[in-house]
Amino acid sequence: MSDSYELVALAHLYPGMVLADALLDAHGNVLLAEGMALNEATIGSLARHGIAAAPIVRAAPVSAPDPAAIQARVDHVFRHNDRDDHGDWATGLLRRYVEDYRLRREVAP
Repeated sequence: MSDSYELVALAHLYPGMVLADALLDAHGNVLLAEGMALNEATIGSLARHGIAAAPIVRAAPVSAPDPAAIQARVDHVFRHNDRDDHGDWATGLLRRYVEDYRLRREVAP
């Protein structure tokens, strides 16, 4: 079994959660395999089999994106475009839109 799991009550399970270990019925038969993503049908079948809780893989915390790494990636993608070339306004505009989106900048309407 994975070290990073939590036991989640049946009422708190939702589709998309991933099992950290196989679920067994009262006779030791495997109901659901380790690593299986739950869906509505599987959650419903757990109740019918008397399963009260399931070991669920803990989601890794989502870290904030590194602005320097994002800027380096955008610079690489637009490496053939001179930022100061006003003759190629379309590529400059596209670059600005990509930077604003990737860096999650607030854009005035």
